[in-house]
Amino acid sequence: YLSTGMTFSSLGYEFQIARSTIGTIIRETCEAIWSTLKEQEMPEPTEEVWLGIADQFYLKTNFPNCVGTIDGKHIRCMNPRRGGSNFFNYKKFFSIVLMAVVDANLRFVAIDVGAYGKEGDSTVFRDSPLGKKLYSGSLNLPPPRCLPNTQPEEIPQPFVMVGDEAFKLHTNLLKPYPSRNMNATKRVFNYRLSRCRRNVECAFGVLANKEKS
Repeated sequence: YLSTGMTFSSLGYEFQIARSTIGTIIRETCEAIWSTLKEQEMPEPTEEVWLGIADQFYLKTNFPNCVGTIDGKHIRCMNPRRGGSNFFNYKKFFSIVLMAVVDANLRFVAIDVGAYGKEGDSTVFRDSPLGKKLYSGSLNLPPPRCLPNTQPEEIPQPFVMVGDEAFKLHTNLLKPYPSRNMNATKRVFNYRLSRCRRNVECAFGVLANKEKS
């Protein structure tokens, strides 16, 4: 299933076992893979790692103090039995949500997967382990520092993640200004933020292309 994408029905015919048994085997296998490899492949970032990500973002996008770009992607699925409308999203298909934070090199720093498709990005992030740590101040983010080309006596600014309009504004999470009544300064800010934020969209594109190939 993981290597070929064969359906449960095809696997059941191939190995002469029930679909329910196949589902149990796949679920247990995925849990074992994740529990074994998560600390190696996707460890929780330390303060030093966040600083390195921020430096890379500034080098590549000229956006300071950014420790990651965040967004959700709907992964199409069949509506589970008794799933009701929980998995039916605003795009009019059934899905689960992949919430991800991506660095300046399109690498996934943190993920949360499995939320109902009906939920908005802001709600999914708020209820995820990553979101809870961000909002509680326990994400190991570096202390605020002054922006480049500013004076030492100016107020240090916090490190932030960058999302789109769907997210709720927070000390450590920036989103664009609303498009209405924008002045030139806000338009420039939105442009700079957009250059930074598109990393997560590119990473999703790379992931989708790998799944198709």
